[in-house]
Amino acid sequence: MSTLFADIALPVPLDQTFTYLVPPDLHAAAKPGCRVLVPFGRTSLTGVIVSLSDRSTVPGIKPIRDVLDRKPTFSAEMLSLTHWIAEYYLAPWGEVLKTAVPQGMASESKRIVRLSVPDTESILSNLKPTAKKQRAVINLLAERKSLTISQLQRSTNTKSIYSLLHELSERGWIAIEDERPSQPRTKTEKIIIVKDEGRKALEHGKETNLTEKQEKILREALSESQLSAVLKKAQASLSIAETLRKKGLIEISAREVIRTFAFDNLEAPPTITLNAYQKKALDEISAVVEKGQYRTFLLHGITGSGKTQVYIEVIRKILPAGKTAIVLVPEISLTPQIVRRFKSHFGDDVAVFHSQMSAGERYDTWRLARDGKIRIVIGPRSAVFAPLPSLGLIVVDEEHEASYKQFDATPRYHARDVAIKRANDIGAVVILGSATPSAESYANVQTGKYTLLELPERVDGAQLPRIEVVDMTKERVRRYEETKKAVQEKGISFPKRLPTSSISKLLQDHIAERLEKKEGVILLQNRRGFSHVMECFDCGHVEKCDRCDVTLTFHAVKKHLRCHYCGFVKKPPTVCPNCQSVELRLYAFGTQQVEEELSQLFPKATIVRMDLDTTGRKGSHDRMLQQFARGEADILLGTQMVAKGLDFPRVTLVGVISADTQMLLPDFRASERTFQLLTQVAGRAGRSTLSGEVIIQTLQPDHYSLKHVVSHDFPGFYKEELEYRKELDYPPFSRLVLVEFKGQHEEEIHHHAKKFASFLLDDKYKEHLIVLGPADAAIPRIRGQFRKHVVIKGLKKTDPGGARLRSALTSAKQWYARSALGKNRAVQMAIDVDPVGMM
Repeated sequence: MSTLFADIALPVPLDQTFTYLVPPDLHAAAKPGCRVLVPFGRTSLTGVIVSLSDRSTVPGIKPIRDVLDRKPTFSAEMLSLTHWIAEYYLAPWGEVLKTAVPQGMASESKRIVRLSVPDTESILSNLKPTAKKQRAVINLLAERKSLTISQLQRSTNTKSIYSLLHELSERGWIAIEDERPSQPRTKTEKIIIVKDEGRKALEHGKETNLTEKQEKILREALSESQLSAVLKKAQASLSIAETLRKKGLIEISAREVIRTFAFDNLEAPPTITLNAYQKKALDEISAVVEKGQYRTFLLHGITGSGKTQVYIEVIRKILPAGKTAIVLVPEISLTPQIVRRFKSHFGDDVAVFHSQMSAGERYDTWRLARDGKIRIVIGPRSAVFAPLPSLGLIVVDEEHEASYKQFDATPRYHARDVAIKRANDIGAVVILGSATPSAESYANVQTGKYTLLELPERVDGAQLPRIEVVDMTKERVRRYEETKKAVQEKGISFPKRLPTSSISKLLQDHIAERLEKKEGVILLQNRRGFSHVMECFDCGHVEKCDRCDVTLTFHAVKKHLRCHYCGFVKKPPTVCPNCQSVELRLYAFGTQQVEEELSQLFPKATIVRMDLDTTGRKGSHDRMLQQFARGEADILLGTQMVAKGLDFPRVTLVGVISADTQMLLPDFRASERTFQLLTQVAGRAGRSTLSGEVIIQTLQPDHYSLKHVVSHDFPGFYKEELEYRKELDYPPFSRLVLVEFKGQHEEEIHHHAKKFASFLLDDKYKEHLIVLGPADAAIPRIRGQFRKHVVIKGLKKTDPGGARLRSALTSAKQWYARSALGKNRAVQMAIDVDPVGMM
């Protein structure tokens, strides 16, 4: 027999694969995509075979201990996709593979084996006399009830225990389960089947000497297969059922229970007639899907234009052809609403996949998808890895959303871009849907990379809401005049500081009017708990960096204003340079403060607050939205999770407490995010025959993003935004990479960041790269760790494919890893390719 070697990707932070010897008895089981157990240092790790070869030049190769899969966990397609992710996002391949499967599948060290059937005699009689190892396993399990795999391995002295166990599991004789409840495992239940002898016994009645309880069990088992349910209905014990089994009248065995995320309140879908724009979009997409060709469509539809119905109709056309579909949504909070809609059309063909599911639910969904037992998977970014066969369509709903980017762990992938790459590899279609597409996607339309489809009208003739901007500087003047008048009339002293309020008189009056009419109100306050901006309370002026044109952030500890791109620092002004006012403040309201104020203004109103503090528990998003949808709450107040994808016909008023919280973040995308967020939240109003109204409060009423929001002018905003991006070499005219260094000693991490940046400042890169920093991160210290950022711009005009940028970063990363700096464990480095947040 020839020698066989396997290249294995392991979940370790090293940019390489590892070569192992495949023992002869595992040659048949070892296939690319299978998980294997291998020695690694003093421990054992679960890796994935990525390739096989009959030769190797690596000395001292260790053998694989076991093959864990009977059927490869990763198809050739998924191996190729994860390899691309590893190369593009500069991440270890093994860590990418770990991300692409449900939690727990990368660890196989503690698993329990149990018998699936109680009759060991029948099992042993069906085994060949030479199957000594299998007989030993069955006898041990019969004696000990359950054992871990390592215990069985030691007791039977079997090296390749997994291959042996898989054979017994496939014959239905044993069950392999995970010992820890937090890890995925197969769930089983006992079932009862009435044999022909049992049916005959019931027919002959008393002649068979059946007791009353035995007869009840047999009768109940004719219509119910679950053993526990049969015993409950018959009011009988398990020992009575065992007596029937020994008589040969019934069979007791185990079957798998599929765990799914339950959705109640499902209704039959309404009959919908597509309008002309929806039909045109459907026809164009369907024509490409039917040909099995790759193409990316940007479906730009105003809020309420029926994008979701287009997704549904495209999927309805591809299912009869044997194709499957993935539907990505940006937020878990949106999942229940969209899943209900899809389930009403496609029933059990739909499965959901997200982090609030239990590990078992995710594991079962993953297996059902791999085995082709479900055809539509819906979920946030990780659902892009759903192992569906014959994938024909990937929908990325609200494609502009930042939550599609993983930013806090390796690999830092963007699900939208991974979806496009996956579809391109297999000849599938991608639909990017949004009322406010990202600047990058819109630019790809202009260059012909994507095909634009537009839905410019709301369904059922509903009108876009009227939008009004409230200048909060004028609101402050109004309050001053009111206070002044009250002081004069009542003869009291003037207060040293005017009371602040998050709600303008106009918004307060409109909320009161909607409450009187029993109509719904949504209020957005996207307050985030970091970085304060120093803002003039009289004219709204904010200091910006001359080099980067991003908002300078005020740091209370060092009492200075700082740019978090290039590191520019200046002293904060004592008077406003625009209007000479001394009213310079850190102005911000959080959702909790707004809720308290609303409770005082409207004591009879029921308020639901949705933010990270109130939605931590499983299903909490859905419960709150259902409560509001049923009219049990008057006001839905929240962060950006209330701005997207929600469709409540009773909502006629949307209020934005402060547009400035998003607009003034130290990020070059701040204006784009403001336009997107405000357009999205405005779209929640007037989605039926009731007209809608939107009130936006701000200290920056003349900002260009607000002007385009008010006029619903998407092309106008992006024309202005792209001109600004081009002038400063920001995406989509460059590729951006953020390199973060963090550690406990600020001077040390600054030294590391500076050395890394200096490597990229080499003359051979200067035509293609712009290197900014190192500079403090927007939040310079988290949990005792200082953070420094280096920002690299790869210029598309000299490096259109990004090859030089990737080469430079790969060289810099390898140099850093080999140097004394890289061996210093006290400083951590993370590379984020195509970051969507610079905080």
